[in-house]
Amino acid sequence: MLSIHNSQSIIHNYSQFTILLVCLLLSLSACDFIASLAETSKPIFQSESDDGSESQPLTQLTFAVAPLVAWMPWYLADQEGIFHNQELINKYNVKVQFISDNYQDTIDQFLAEEVQAIAITNIDAIAKVVRHNIEADVILITNEHNGNEGVILPGAADMSLHNLRGKTFALVQYSARHYLLDRYLIRNQIAFDEINIQNTAEAYIPKAFLSNEVYGVVTHGANLYRLTHTASTKTLFDSHQIPKEIFDLLIVRRDTLNDYPGFAQVLLTTWFSIMERLQGNKKGPTLDAMASLANLSRQAYEEQITTTPFNDTSVKALSAIRDRRIRKTMRHIRYFVQRHELVSPDAFTDLVSYPGRTKALLHFNGQPLQDFVAPPAKK
Repeated sequence: MLSIHNSQSIIHNYSQFTILLVCLLLSLSACDFIASLAETSKPIFQSESDDGSESQPLTQLTFAVAPLVAWMPWYLADQEGIFHNQELINKYNVKVQFISDNYQDTIDQFLAEEVQAIAITNIDAIAKVVRHNIEADVILITNEHNGNEGVILPGAADMSLHNLRGKTFALVQYSARHYLLDRYLIRNQIAFDEINIQNTAEAYIPKAFLSNEVYGVVTHGANLYRLTHTASTKTLFDSHQIPKEIFDLLIVRRDTLNDYPGFAQVLLTTWFSIMERLQGNKKGPTLDAMASLANLSRQAYEEQITTTPFNDTSVKALSAIRDRRIRKTMRHIRYFVQRHELVSPDAFTDLVSYPGRTKALLHFNGQPLQDFVAPPAKK
């Protein structure tokens, strides 16, 4: 028989073992609990793909815009840090670097692959991008031109057609303004060689007009507004008379769009976040901010943007990019670029394409906007 002392010793040792085992189990459970707690406390937005795969490295892409009145929404977005919104960065794994530069330099940077997206007119997208065999997609028509360009003459000028023949006009050659003058000549059956063109930098246009160096000028935006409001002028023709022919685009290099579709979504989100404010009780402060960025009074800014009406909702923008009237516009532009030999003699169908068609060099791509309006279901 065991002695009482031995029995107590065994019971004591067994109790110590039991206590040790319980402590060990509690410790392991606590570790699982802490791990579970840490798992459930992850942030909502993470730099990972929608299918739950591992995080991808953050990509920085560049977007260049010139400081034109119609493009001040992009500048306001930059000023307010919308491009650097952390939720957008986390959601799309793309960080956008906004670059402000003069218009021609933004195009040159796009051609040199130094920037991946730019704001540009439809005329220049063909005359200056397509001609270099750059594959690019139009993902947004930001606004139309409805009087933003004009052919103006001195107030005392004789506007009869016969008096225009042999006269000299200052303009930026092969630009949207040049296109406007060509459209006027065609409509009025005036031969192109009956008008003289003086290729003039846009910044020099007011001086050329006010010093009577030329008979008339073809200008746009701030220069048009300034001359028609401060000098004695007559407007011979303006873009209001050729509706839906000149408009502004957001284009992205196709290889970039294919590799980083989230880039388009960041840019679209940015544009429509500003547009939304123009439709509510924040409209006044938003217009004030954009006018300040353009160095204009609120009144002058509002007057100018009436000639560049925005596509201010995603549904309206999607309708614009799918609008079949674009094809009619492009027939006029085709004639312009071929007459001036701005593109190769290839068939024009190889140069521009539309939603649902095989992609040409410049493709009006409605898919990013469609995905923005109705995001595809996650797999």
